[in-house]
Amino acid sequence: MPDSTTGRGRPRLQSTDQRIIQAALDQLRLKGPAGVTIDSVAARSGVARTTIYRRYRSRDELMRVTMEHLIDTTPIAPDLPVREKLRWVLDRISDILENRLGPGGTAAVIANTDPAFTSALRSRLAARLGSLADSVNLDVAAARLRADVDADTLLGLLIGAYLAEVLRFGSPRDGWTDRAVEFLTPAVTPH
Repeated sequence: MPDSTTGRGRPRLQSTDQRIIQAALDQLRLKGPAGVTIDSVAARSGVARTTIYRRYRSRDELMRVTMEHLIDTTPIAPDLPVREKLRWVLDRISDILENRLGPGGTAAVIANTDPAFTSALRSRLAARLGSLADSVNLDVAAARLRADVDADTLLGLLIGAYLAEVLRFGSPRDGWTDRAVEFLTPAVTPH
């Protein structure tokens, strides 16, 4: 069933767009941004190069649209207890690094092998992390977190702890999130 039309040629199918973006995300996860080419996306999606070029004028445009799918913008529930907020943030970090960026994209960001990609991703993350920092600051103001908790430091510790676990063991060990939350909760909450 056609989703929209361009005014010329055949109607655009939403499923074709989804296959293209999914293939680009798969390539990014596996090989990093360098692995996302029109040819590799065409091969992986089964969509003809010409069809991809009709939708995206260049690889850069395809990457821009693909990056819109990397960061989940679901807001954190403000009424969650601190323990559950920490778990929620760790779950989102896991989702971004494991399911969205994958090893290829994560390695590219850490090594900065594609500065334009890294910069664009950091811009998208900044907005997301900004809303999480606002949530932390609200919890500090409401005395659910210690008065000396710095939002950026806390978020950095959560991201760093997750990355360290992956670097050491390949993936988080069973129960790691629970242990991390149990360890961090007393450190950031008032006694």
